[in-house]
Amino acid sequence: MNDSTHANETVGVVGAGVMGRDVAALFATAGADVTLLDVDDDALADARDALETDRPTALERAGFDPPSDLAASIRYETDYAALGDATFVVEAVTERLDVKRAVMDALEDVVADDAVVGTNTSSLTATDVADEMTVPERVVLFHFANPAIPRELVEISGDGAAPEAIARAQRMAESIGKRPVLLDRERRGNGLSRLSAAIKCAATWELTRATPAAIDAAASAVGFERGPIELVDRIGIDVHLATVDNLDEEYDGRFRPPDALRAEMETMVAADRRGMKDGRGFFEWEAGEAVVPEPDQPHDVTPVLAALVNEAHEMVADGVADFDRIDEILRRGSGGEAGPFDVEAMLGGDYLRTVLEERYEETGAGVFEPAAGLGP
Repeated sequence: MNDSTHANETVGVVGAGVMGRDVAALFATAGADVTLLDVDDDALADARDALETDRPTALERAGFDPPSDLAASIRYETDYAALGDATFVVEAVTERLDVKRAVMDALEDVVADDAVVGTNTSSLTATDVADEMTVPERVVLFHFANPAIPRELVEISGDGAAPEAIARAQRMAESIGKRPVLLDRERRGNGLSRLSAAIKCAATWELTRATPAAIDAAASAVGFERGPIELVDRIGIDVHLATVDNLDEEYDGRFRPPDALRAEMETMVAADRRGMKDGRGFFEWEAGEAVVPEPDQPHDVTPVLAALVNEAHEMVADGVADFDRIDEILRRGSGGEAGPFDVEAMLGGDYLRTVLEERYEETGAGVFEPAAGLGP
């Protein structure tokens, strides 16, 4: 594989949604020759508008120096042939395996054999995505935190990826000002998304006891930048449900919401109440921010914190990464100062295990089933 990497590379980004346009902005700011591709002309128009208006400000706030005309420095295409000269491609389409595999099939028809493809999947693996390709070893996990511009994290892995592809992806992440974390083993949900799924799933179970505002206000009070229910709204309730379904296959339902809430969320999606992108979900949204009403009383979110720590122990046991890197993933990915094992040190493993045991006995929810490594 071609080992040249850095700002003057030809980069393709497939998918002009929020993540795709952010990734395109980062590479264009680093000096790469960038093409943003989407089969939907309207999605490309929306992306170009965002790149003309708010993305330059977002980049500057994050310490980057974007081009004077960021939007004009990127090409916008609907035909995969436009990516024929790309040396590095990032896939950032919806979390459906069939859609991602269709992208890979289209890319293999146009890019050179030595082009590396990064998948930004949050709930699948690079091996899943590359399974039907002629050159599957070119595909690596290249997963950004959300929002991608201010967050330092890019997670990289690929059990079947060529070592040169892994190394190339690491250097590409560094070239756009990110700090890559190499995972030891592929598992669905990677690192950050799996921790996030535990938080969001535990919070959906807490909705059987409290309002979204009560849960999120309490989460903010203990140091969350954004509450877990707001996070569901932010990524989209539809995306959250697709993520849960993808994780279901590997984790035997551990991240499933309560049945009644699942039905409610499906109704919300059908009614165009998917969260931030529709301007309403669990919360109303204004100018890209959730309007979280003041609750009568904050809810105890200790079970959510316990689920986070619990999942971190499961990840160590699964061989995804060691304790230090899992803490690093959450710190870099959330923009906060505490990793899950920092939380355990503050609250105590024995106490968190007791909290989990009580909630697991009450709900039977897999997200609350205590991990072997937690507590006594």
